[in-house]
Amino acid sequence: MKVNVLIDTIITKQSYYFKTHNVGGYIVEGNYYLKICERIKELRLKRNMTKTQLAKGICSISYITRIENGERCPTSVILRQLANKLGISSDYLLRIVESPTSLRVKKMLDLIFLYYERHDPSSIYKLITDNEEIMEQASTYDKQIIKTFKCMCTTYLIDDYEQGLKELKGIIDITYTEGSIPNDIEFLQLFFYSIFLYHNNRIDESYESLIRLQKYIKRIECFYCYAIIPDYYTTLVNACLELSKFDACYGYLEIAINYCKQHNVHALLRQLYFLKSELYVQLGREDEAKQWLDNATTLDRLISTDSDCMFEDIK
Repeated sequence: MKVNVLIDTIITKQSYYFKTHNVGGYIVEGNYYLKICERIKELRLKRNMTKTQLAKGICSISYITRIENGERCPTSVILRQLANKLGISSDYLLRIVESPTSLRVKKMLDLIFLYYERHDPSSIYKLITDNEEIMEQASTYDKQIIKTFKCMCTTYLIDDYEQGLKELKGIIDITYTEGSIPNDIEFLQLFFYSIFLYHNNRIDESYESLIRLQKYIKRIECFYCYAIIPDYYTTLVNACLELSKFDACYGYLEIAINYCKQHNVHALLRQLYFLKSELYVQLGREDEAKQWLDNATTLDRLISTDSDCMFEDIK
């Protein structure tokens, strides 16, 4: 069953003390709404913010009062706006009111996406297998993310994309209905499925799958890490090159390169420069191919020089 983010309804104290709620993918028992209301008030007071200041541009002052008194559950939109104004993400707010285990899961997910940005499936696989006990208390949503990445890494490492397609299809079918609008994790799963099709030499199917996903890009623009969007376009450009759709390559490369520059995703920028060089090779434009190859080589050298030191600092 798909989980709604939050329900917009009036909750009385008597109605939620001993119930189990599905909120943002988390299974939460007991006085969840009191916890989130208390945390919002605590954060507001900690920042010396009045109810008027917190409510400005978001909702009425009385709405804030009712939230803090535990008489009203904020909608997902309002919760996100309040969290932003209080200086935290709504995702983090949901986690800190759920359990300490949730914060451990959050740290694990942060590392997974950090390794993903570095194209390091071995480290992702090791991280997941070394921390499988966390999975038992993770939310349904987080379990889907972790299972998806474990499937991706296993498939890459054993180089069996036929088996990977079967396993990933089973994970996708847990929450996604074909033809519906995918959420962020479902988008990622469908994207990985497209990658597996590509590596399984089903290029036409991979291309069609990627094109179907394109209209949902804007919905997940800020998904977990900035590497996903350019990675999507990298795969799409590779498919276009295989199918000799050279005109389409230009536009996709420009979108991805500009995105990488805007968000400092240098590792994938290097990859895109190599792809642009390959495009010009295919078109017989040798001078431009050499220019972009030089750009890619220079960036590769710069990244190789300092990435290990940078990553050690992060860890």
